[in-house]
Amino acid sequence: MRVAVVGLGWVAREVWLPRLAKHPDFDVVAVVEPRPEAVERTAALVGGARVHGGHQELGPHEADLVFVLTPNHTHGAVAGHFLRQGLAVFLEKPTGTEPGHLRLLEDAARDGGGRLLLSTAARHRADVGELARLVADGALGTPRLAELSWIRSRGIPGSDWFARRETSGGGVLVDLGWHVIDVLHHLWGASAVRHATALASRDFLTREGWGAHWHAGATALENADVEDQLTALLATERYGLHLRFAWASHEAVDRTRLVLHGTAGTAELTTTFGFSPRRVTEPTLTLRQEGGERHVPLPQACVGDEYDQQLDALAAELARADATGRALREAREALAVVEACYRATSARWTAPETNS
Repeated sequence: MRVAVVGLGWVAREVWLPRLAKHPDFDVVAVVEPRPEAVERTAALVGGARVHGGHQELGPHEADLVFVLTPNHTHGAVAGHFLRQGLAVFLEKPTGTEPGHLRLLEDAARDGGGRLLLSTAARHRADVGELARLVADGALGTPRLAELSWIRSRGIPGSDWFARRETSGGGVLVDLGWHVIDVLHHLWGASAVRHATALASRDFLTREGWGAHWHAGATALENADVEDQLTALLATERYGLHLRFAWASHEAVDRTRLVLHGTAGTAELTTTFGFSPRRVTEPTLTLRQEGGERHVPLPQACVGDEYDQQLDALAAELARADATGRALREAREALAVVEACYRATSARWTAPETNS
């Protein structure tokens, strides 16, 4: 499959391009990037691919599949352009940071016949797969409460656009929270939000040394106007949600925790999503039922395996007649939770203490 990659930032350079380059199903034939220095940094990965300075320069017959890996605020316009040309589009999360972006994608796919796929790599994690098996086997019974968290020790993204609401659409909730909310919906199905209360804060973004060293450095972001921490409690039609996400904290390691409470049991997965080197030493999955507890064995997995797994499944996903409708439905479901959390805060953040 001929692939064009639009946007050569960190996620292209470190996540998708190396995997596309070695995967037998894909051939990277074109890249789109206006910054010469970004093209130069990825020269070894793109090989002889054609280089375009803007997405409108990429012709509709140059590629079969377009990976859109651009900053959040451009997702609707850039992906919509290719969908309208009838191309298949793989869109990095978040699909859109407001409902208008999703309507744009829907209209473009309808008018042009393009097919939309979303980045849902966290669903393809081996440990999430074991948790999914417990759910599918009925070990938890009826859903009651999900406690979901992803707390980084030091992991603020290094690109300035992440820290500005205008270009990112939000902070840690949009960045880390989207992954975790998508996994929950994959496991338990989405449920309409009835009520939400939330607190967002910004305590680390303007401090030196709290950045993600694997993600372009640790520079303080003085003009940041998004949250670096968010805690929320939501009541939905089918279950409750307790969410906590943080780009930076006083923890020693980065920890992702998914706890699903049902009428028949509770499952707790403790692991580390993403690429941070400060990882949980040994991921664990525990099932508790009627006062008893058992540890569920987890398969060995390397950091980033879930992205390879998603690429392996991509051709089959593209072949689904309902691919675009499904992608847009799942995007709306995730965005509904994000918007409910932001509406529940009086502002996108609580100002940091002046003596910090």
